[in-house]
Amino acid sequence: MVEASRIAAKGLETLGQEMAEYGRKSFEHATATAKTLASVKSPTEFMKLQSDFVRQSFDSFVAEASKTTEMMIKLAGDAAQPISNRVAVAADKVKTVA
Repeated sequence: MVEASRIAAKGLETLGQEMAEYGRKSFEHATATAKTLASVKSPTEFMKLQSDFVRQSFDSFVAEASKTTEMMIKLAGDAAQPISNRVAVAADKVKTVA
């Protein structure tokens, strides 16, 4: 249990860092886009820039969600492995005794 907890804590720390980095990049992208939108000369240009920003933001979100899901699945498997190993050892001992 201690090893599984250690693996889970380390994985959650890494996941938190990844999410913070994504948040920082998203904020920087939104800030840059807002500055660009403030300097547009026509409504058509504004709408194009805004739709590009929304599309890029959505694509980025989907990619990040997929990456996060993969990380969580891997973390769950890694954290469960020490427990699974102990259960296998106990099962072997029970087979030997029986």
